[in-house]
This record gives sequence, structure tokens and C-alpha cells, in this order.
Amino acid sequence: MHWLEGARRRAAARLMFRNAKLRLTMPEAWQVHKSVIEWNARYSDDRIPDQALGVDAATAKLMRWIMQRWQRVEFFNTWLAGTLAPRLQMDLIPGLACAAHFVLTAPRRPQRVDDYLDAGRAMQRFWLTATAQGLQLQPEMTPLIFARYVREDRVFSGTPGMQQRAEALSRQGAALTGSAVWETAVCMGRIGAGKPATARSLRRPLRDLLVGPTGRR
Repeated sequence: MHWLEGARRRAAARLMFRNAKLRLTMPEAWQVHKSVIEWNARYSDDRIPDQALGVDAATAKLMRWIMQRWQRVEFFNTWLAGTLAPRLQMDLIPGLACAAHFVLTAPRRPQRVDDYLDAGRAMQRFWLTATAQGLQLQPEMTPLIFARYVREDRVFSGTPGMQQRAEALSRQGAALTGSAVWETAVCMGRIGAGKPATARSLRRPLRDLLVGPTGRR
């Protein structure tokens, strides 16, 4: 576990803020966001309830209208700083207000299925331990996702300039944590004291996961 505190905590918050702009200005990501948010919801079995996004009610209402069409997203992003309010509320402010950011690393870069299972096991153990101590934890996976695309030379967007921006952000992440940590990172997030979440995604009902005579196929 590698901790980003003090000046590095502030640098991590800025890194999240910049990564969020990449995420929110990419049409491919818009399609994902449009499908995974459940609006006017406090809980959701299979999506993200809008009340768990971390934005105020006015911003959520505007986001819902804008996200119905990519043309609206593009217009607001280009002319009205459409990403500013979500990035401030979901990334920068909580990133500055948390106790620390953290990076969980593996002994080596994950490659096999078992490596990813080990990473998930370690992440859940850490998260459950933090919860048992009365702490709140929020994953911050966007930088690691884009860094992996860069490392594996994946083309993830048809929009000119996105690949170059992701490369620059990956270099900033490596500079912040050290290249060895960045190369083997499996989870990143922020942690600190705070009130428990009042809205969240829930587990899907067991009946939806069963396969066979007693469940869905």
C-alpha cells in the first residue's frame, strides 16, 4: 500500500480532476455513463444511482438533460465549461478534503486471471477493514484504466487527441507515485473520515445470478 499525503494528496486530487476531463469529453465514455446511471434513485441493483454520484441536485438535473444526446454534451463542453461542475464536485473537492489517496500494488504487473483475483481479494480486504474502522473509501480507477490502455497501446477513442492526453496523464501518474508503483498498481482511491453514504449501488439479487433450473439462463 502506497500513501499519497500532504503535497502528494493535493497532486493526486489534481490528477483526478484532469483525468475526469478526459473521461467526460469522450463520446465512447458518454455512451457508458448514459447506460449505467439510474436517475432519480437512491439505490440501484445494477447501475449507479444519481444520488450516489457526488453532485448536488441542480448539477444532477442538468447532467440528466445534457446526457440525453451527445450533441448537447459536446456543446456544453465546448462553450459552457460543461465538465467543470461535475469535476469539481466529484473529483477535485473530495480529493482535497480526504485524509489521503492510496495506491494498492501487486508484486508484479497482473497478467493472469489469478493475478486479478488476488488483486480483487486484497482490495476488498482493505475496503472492509477501512469500513470496520469507521472510515469511508472511494475508488479512483480512471487514471489506472487509461494508463493501462496507454501501456498496452490500445486505441480507446476515435476522437483526435484523446490518446495523447491519456499518455500525458499516465506520465503524470507515474511521476506522482514513481514508475515502479504505477506499473504494478491494481487499485487507487481516497480514504478518510466522514458520514456513511446515504445512496449507493447494491448487489444484484441472487436469483439474477443463478444459472440452471432454479435461476435464469
